[in-house]
Amino acid sequence: MSLAPRDDEAEAFLRAGAPVVLVDAFHPSLPCLRTDDVAGGMLATRHLIELGHERIAFVGDRPDPALGFVSSDRRRDGYRRALQEAGIPVRRELLREGPHGRLVAHRLTRELLSLPEPPTAIFAFNDNIAIGAIQAARARGLRVPEDLSIVGFDDVEGATIVSPALTTVRQPLEEMGRTAVSLLNRLLERQRFETLHLELATRLVVRESTAPV
Repeated sequence: MSLAPRDDEAEAFLRAGAPVVLVDAFHPSLPCLRTDDVAGGMLATRHLIELGHERIAFVGDRPDPALGFVSSDRRRDGYRRALQEAGIPVRRELLREGPHGRLVAHRLTRELLSLPEPPTAIFAFNDNIAIGAIQAARARGLRVPEDLSIVGFDDVEGATIVSPALTTVRQPLEEMGRTAVSLLNRLLERQRFETLHLELATRLVVRESTAPV
């Protein structure tokens, strides 16, 4: 789960005949099941655009090639696509990335809010970062969503506990788990797949952290 194997590791699985299903990770030679992160990033950004926002920032994780984490990059790609689709320029100063963690998200949000033209909305790579962004906005005396709209990703339990409740992109985690086990059972029964790589759709859950610009 969430860790993509190296080529030599994938080859070792195949040589051993070991039944393997990757969840939230990808390798071209193995069965994979993951969320469509690009489409999810587009969903979040389109929601903010429909509310009239144009200065939309993205706060994500710094890429870590050694571990193969790519979901932040894919969600950022969706963010870029949605902006381009709407004819809104992608502004480099509104892109922020750093090591994973709420404190880092707090710092990156403060940097964004200190710009001469700060964003009116933030799309955060995940809910934990979004909660850090809400805390940073409050520390600056800003109201969410009146002064700053914020969208997260994942729909973890904390998304409904934080105030205001977080607008976020929901991943179908239970469906991913059930489907992964079903694929694994089929592998154990030596069944063939029509496709090795499945992507499940995300859904936007609108709550209280977003509002018209």
